[in-house]
Amino acid sequence: MIDNLPTDMKRFIFLFISLSFIHLLLSAQENDPGLKQVIRGVVVDKQTQTTLPGANVALMNSEIPTGTVTDSEGEFRLADVPVGRQSIQVSFIGYFPATIKNLIVNSAKETVLFIELEEKVETTQEVTVVGNIRKDQALNRMASVSARAFSVEEANRYAGSREDVARMAMNFAGVSGANDQRNDIIVRGNTPSGILWRLEDVDIPNPNHFAANGTTGGPVGMLNNNTLRNSDFYSSAFPAEYANVFSGVFDLNMREGNNEKYELMGQLGFNGVELGAEGPISRENKSSFLANYRYSTLDIFHKLGINFGTAGIPRYQDLNFKLNFPMAKGKLTWFGLAGKSSITSLESDKENTDLYTPGGTDLHSGSNSAATGITYSRFHSDNTYSKFILSWVYQNLFTTLDTLNPENDPSTYFKQDNTEDKISVKYILNTKFNRQFSNRSGLTIDRLGYNLATQVHKVEWKNILDEKRPVWEGVTFYRAYTQFVYKFSDRLDIKPGLSAVFLGLNNGFSFEPRFGLNWKTGFNSSYSLGYGLQSKMQSLATYYYRSKTDNGIIELTNKNLDFTRAHHFVLGFDALLNPQLRIKAETYYQYLFDVPVEKEPSGYSLLNEGAYWGLNTRKNLINEGQGWNYGLEFTLEKFYSKNYYFLVTTSLFDSKYKGSDGIKRNTAFNGNFVVNTLVGKEFPLKKNSTLVFDLKVTWAGGKRDTPIDLEASRQSTEAFPTVYIESEMFSIQHPDYFKADLKIGFRKDGKKVSQVWEFYVENVTNHKNILNRTYKRSKDAVEDLLQLGFFPVGNYKIYF
Repeated sequence: MIDNLPTDMKRFIFLFISLSFIHLLLSAQENDPGLKQVIRGVVVDKQTQTTLPGANVALMNSEIPTGTVTDSEGEFRLADVPVGRQSIQVSFIGYFPATIKNLIVNSAKETVLFIELEEKVETTQEVTVVGNIRKDQALNRMASVSARAFSVEEANRYAGSREDVARMAMNFAGVSGANDQRNDIIVRGNTPSGILWRLEDVDIPNPNHFAANGTTGGPVGMLNNNTLRNSDFYSSAFPAEYANVFSGVFDLNMREGNNEKYELMGQLGFNGVELGAEGPISRENKSSFLANYRYSTLDIFHKLGINFGTAGIPRYQDLNFKLNFPMAKGKLTWFGLAGKSSITSLESDKENTDLYTPGGTDLHSGSNSAATGITYSRFHSDNTYSKFILSWVYQNLFTTLDTLNPENDPSTYFKQDNTEDKISVKYILNTKFNRQFSNRSGLTIDRLGYNLATQVHKVEWKNILDEKRPVWEGVTFYRAYTQFVYKFSDRLDIKPGLSAVFLGLNNGFSFEPRFGLNWKTGFNSSYSLGYGLQSKMQSLATYYYRSKTDNGIIELTNKNLDFTRAHHFVLGFDALLNPQLRIKAETYYQYLFDVPVEKEPSGYSLLNEGAYWGLNTRKNLINEGQGWNYGLEFTLEKFYSKNYYFLVTTSLFDSKYKGSDGIKRNTAFNGNFVVNTLVGKEFPLKKNSTLVFDLKVTWAGGKRDTPIDLEASRQSTEAFPTVYIESEMFSIQHPDYFKADLKIGFRKDGKKVSQVWEFYVENVTNHKNILNRTYKRSKDAVEDLLQLGFFPVGNYKIYF
């Protein structure tokens, strides 16, 4: 693939690599063995979030014993910590100790930590349960199964992740990618549209540039890793607080800016040119700000005259920010996420060859998104706190698709300009009654506004969507939950819960029990069990899809659709073979029901939404479809130690569905197996510089596809002439998917500046992975559309 790149682009890649490694060789000669930095933070009770004064904090593996005690506000500071990898241990009477290992301490940025300790049930005997913070275990204490915490460092470290949390999650057991060019993820065979994104306790729309209807991913993420802190990912049997979801959950947290000193960062790479800043608003009040802005790198280079060989230059920009104001009995925070993106790919422009869109079309497309929220957290007592959150989210998706005649003249075929916004009020109350018994409950009220306008030209213009309602007159959606944690001992606990949702559009209601159990059978092993009834409302585009009767009357035949529902059952086993080596196995079964399918017998089901581009919905839908997902997953992970790590995950699964014709078929996402292997090694060159290698290899079952009716495609007069044999939906499976990604990085700490250089190649073997097949009218043939080929990328960061 690299041989086909334009000359200017190949020159740019060569220049970037050459300058990078010249700089690395020169900077590696510099060394200051005395570089120091600060590790500081706050220690809190995991259940109540109240601070813990008097906790002991010690720097591990230090030549000179170094430690401190948290002050009256639970804060600590370790000064003069050598830069590089460091570990600390935190302990407090009556709590399990915590060890935070392999922190990367650099010379230009303080390391600020938020550490949660869990209170013991049994305080009169020696600790018999592992108390260290496990990097793999969920931060949310309500989670029992199919949940994992992940760090920002993992999203930055893993080869092929592109500093994107969604692509990072593709390495976890049970998760795979839908398309190399996008970060939509498939969780246990479910549609990518079933993913829930939550940021700072606010459910947000698709947080990716170039979002499309029915998707939760995109080519470039808007979430900036430099503003995030450790967060959770869930793949099944979710805690009661997660509603309106049946596939998977990203629960993301933004970190707070440094409240003592100002820090800056810059970045140049594939994801964009980025500037970031953080620091105190008032040192006396300990308030702070954090902000990062990014602009499309390819658009900047295009404006500088570098030719990428396509009219389709992705233009995007985004902003992430958070302000934090501590108060006497709580704190006030304001966060925001905003982005805009657009692309124009013109095949009619003969000066460029379009690499991104189907032949015979001109495409104008993009999206605009925003999410913001104000949170007031109040500590009512040492055992009770509450949160009140007021938020607003907005998303606009627009597309114009033109077809070209033999003279290359464009004619508009499809137009879309869909806008949705939402105002939400949320209240959370958390109470710890005693060491054994606690509860978290919450209520969310959403008001949904929309302006849906989608048209397609077939002889004449047809309005597929044409509905408008401002948010103050919009649809109301209610969600409420309560969940308890009861600890019989430090080895055994249960987590029963209830969730309820109500949709005012059609009075849809769902009452959902949830349950979790954890049993620590020994010092290093545990079993877990989880069950949940999940439900999800349909998209507004589905509810308001228009159809016309023979008498010319417009009907909304889908408006009374009920929720799609699913029973989730999970059984898991987890064990530490040694402090750094972990194995995990989970088996699961999911039964999906009340799935929208067509009233007339067919193989169509909304469970396959996201398999193809476009508005994946139809008229006259009823809640009579079914689906089944079951599988077995294994994880073998060596946490980072002795300068290396590895992660091996294997997923064996089956995903089936039934449409209204009663035939049981493979879903579009039934690849049957996924195997991921990641390995990384660091080589300290000198005290303040490190060379890093990371490799990822993925082997998975090929994508499912539907056979093409060649003769019907030849006779079609549609702009997109491919006609599929719907009676044989997803009966074809393409050859196995294989992709190897390599990353080489270099970290260097100076007296006032820290730098990171990275060069990585995706699909280093240039394996030809098939995405799908389509009929090409210009060639009168069926053609394979391939996924990403050999793809080299560079990245540079600087902190000061």
